[in-house]
Amino acid sequence: MENLNSVCYVARIAEIKAIPNADNIVQAVIGGWNCIIRKGEFNVNDLVVVATTNAVIPKKLSEALNITNYLRKGERVRTVKLKGVYSECLIIPIGFIPDKYRVEGTDCMELMEIFKYEPPVREIQTASGKKIKYRQNPNFHIYYKFPNLKNVPGMFTEDDMVEISRKIHGTNARFGIVKKSKLSLLDRIRKFFGNKWIEYEYVYGSHNVEKGSDSQGFYDTDVWKTISEKYQIPGRLWEFFKLNKEHYKIDSGFVIYGEIFGAGIQKNYDYGLKSFEYVGFDVTINGQYISSPRSFTIHQDLGLPYVPMLAVDFWSQELQDKYVFDNFIEGTKVPHEGIVIKEVSGDRSKVAKVINPDYLIYSEKHNVSDSH
Repeated sequence: MENLNSVCYVARIAEIKAIPNADNIVQAVIGGWNCIIRKGEFNVNDLVVVATTNAVIPKKLSEALNITNYLRKGERVRTVKLKGVYSECLIIPIGFIPDKYRVEGTDCMELMEIFKYEPPVREIQTASGKKIKYRQNPNFHIYYKFPNLKNVPGMFTEDDMVEISRKIHGTNARFGIVKKSKLSLLDRIRKFFGNKWIEYEYVYGSHNVEKGSDSQGFYDTDVWKTISEKYQIPGRLWEFFKLNKEHYKIDSGFVIYGEIFGAGIQKNYDYGLKSFEYVGFDVTINGQYISSPRSFTIHQDLGLPYVPMLAVDFWSQELQDKYVFDNFIEGTKVPHEGIVIKEVSGDRSKVAKVINPDYLIYSEKHNVSDSH
């Protein structure tokens, strides 16, 4: 595929399955996705355009396909369960795109004006209302956006040793000690007089936005700062950095990545918590992702919580399904969002998420916010 995170691309129907006790509908299998379609509408090996869950469909197209009333609020493709079978995507006839784009794997998002739904960004300001224009520190890297496994079926084989962890539904966070992008005059003076740490600074932020740094100041209030203070993250990171800079050969810096979750983070999905909490799931050193076992060990050394580790074993479909289906938040009937599978070496070409379709159905019914 051109874009592993695409929500609209050309694919081929691999299989069409009968649905028990259904005369007029069947289940089509396209890559890792399933779709309920009318019997006789498509055939095996047909090229089609697939729009996956949470793809936003333009009104003109939805009306042409006569599916407007079947879309989720916000004109989004939704996951449904009918007669015990999941439908997780929308199949669009290939005739809706020009001939030159009818190649398996072609990303059609821009062509068809279809995009992935993103929740509104919450604006955060300083208490005084002052706007701060941050210079993004190039050493404070945004977390790698890994694909849904349904877009890349076959990524894992039974020869792959993998780590399976629980996917936590909250908001992404990153915290790091990284080399400053520029030293001030005062910094250079302090360095001259022997301050060997002055070239580095503590920085934190959300997935896309740097929220604060030692050199530029911090926002007055936000969930990332609250977590930073609650878990004493600056002190923990500085202590680790000073003790382990040489051991881990840290040059441009190191960053930990995790999820903030709980009350007030995602609407109607608070894990039964009265406040919000943090769990880590990854680490970069000098901009490079490290192996899963080392990431876990560093979080232990930092005294910070880590995502629930469900299995470390050779991948199999049975192992994967064991932690996706019929998994609920403890003490509830609320489905877990899903899992993350990583090849244990830390190879970013072998990391993917698997979303529980029952969670998608639950989230629509209870108006749960989407991940961000």
